[in-house]
Amino acid sequence: MLMLKLDQAMAMKGVNTRQLSEMTGIRWNTVDDMAKNKAKHWSPENLEKVMQALEIEDVADLIEYRK
Repeated sequence: MLMLKLDQAMAMKGVNTRQLSEMTGIRWNTVDDMAKNKAKHWSPENLEKVMQALEIEDVADLIEYRK
């Protein structure tokens, strides 16, 4: 199963869901669902916005595979 490590990435940058929402233009409840791994899917556009906002250069720092 693929999981987002968004909560960890936000914690490292000291950013909460509302702040990330403002930084990316993504609705805050979508960001919250992504951070809690409740989102059904992640659009490539949203992932790119998150990576840019949090200055993540390697997708492996945002997504991991768990058995």
